[in-house]
Amino acid sequence: MDKKKVLMIHEVFDWMLDLDLSDYIITFDDGLYSQYKKLEHFKKFNTPKIYFISTGILASEDIEQNESVIECAKAHELYFKNEDTSNYMKWSQVKEIASTKNCFIGGHSHAHRDLRSNTSIKDLHLHLKDDTDLMLKKFKENGIEIQDFCFPYNYEAPLYKEILKQNGIINFFGKERVAIEDLKNAI
Repeated sequence: MDKKKVLMIHEVFDWMLDLDLSDYIITFDDGLYSQYKKLEHFKKFNTPKIYFISTGILASEDIEQNESVIECAKAHELYFKNEDTSNYMKWSQVKEIASTKNCFIGGHSHAHRDLRSNTSIKDLHLHLKDDTDLMLKKFKENGIEIQDFCFPYNYEAPLYKEILKQNGIINFFGKERVAIEDLKNAI
């Protein structure tokens, strides 16, 4: 894929719906429910759309999802402090996206851990291996094959990339993407 014009979106706010995104590969990080709610809007762009999912942070099918759009950082805070998944998609929604024309599912880890902390290389390797195995297992259980991966917090660790490559991941995304907020500021 041409990575020169790759757009990064987290939460989907109404102002974004006025932008012409037809020249971009559109990527969505974290599997937020607001991304799913606006699927119909983004389908009109005849370009690839990749939804990067953290498999351990999805809502169960019986959870009532939050209809309000909150910032990604707040959604993470609610999840990591209270295990509140109401701001995230459900597997049924991820599967629907996967079956939609020009839409693809990519990995975004299982646990969405911030790797920038001081961790020994041994502990880091163990975490990355286990987390990757869990992520791939969850995708397989849900009938989804992935080729794309976006690094959590856009932090690309070479060890992580190597583990992912050994597991069949071939396309990698991170901080080289253009944030949709940058487009708003350019208007």
